[in-house]
Amino acid sequence: GMCAVTIAILDTPQMQRLRGLKQLGVSEMTYMTTTHCRFEHSLGVAHLAEQVMLNIRKCQPLLNITDKDVLCVKIAGLCHDLGHGPFSHIYDGPFQRLRAEARKKGCWLGQEFPKEK
Repeated sequence: GMCAVTIAILDTPQMQRLRGLKQLGVSEMTYMTTTHCRFEHSLGVAHLAEQVMLNIRKCQPLLNITDKDVLCVKIAGLCHDLGHGPFSHIYDGPFQRLRAEARKKGCWLGQEFPKEK
């Protein structure tokens, strides 16, 4: 179910904005009935995150997973796409290449990487 905290997050403009961002890019141009937005995707991720946490808690009682832990992971799943813009995964390839170059140089945006041990 959805607790008050989850509902409060869902009611924010930042979450509602995800309703207009397509999860599947332009695939609906080929498959007309294929519709899935980042809002729907985030709801599914939140649900699965909660189910995984509940299962881990059941199977690994020594971890002492609390209801608060479960809620925090659920909220993380719900909010994980908030920074996405339209077609934002287009930039994944170039970003990964830039990151690899930065790793070789040892800095990113003027910040040095910590020395690896």
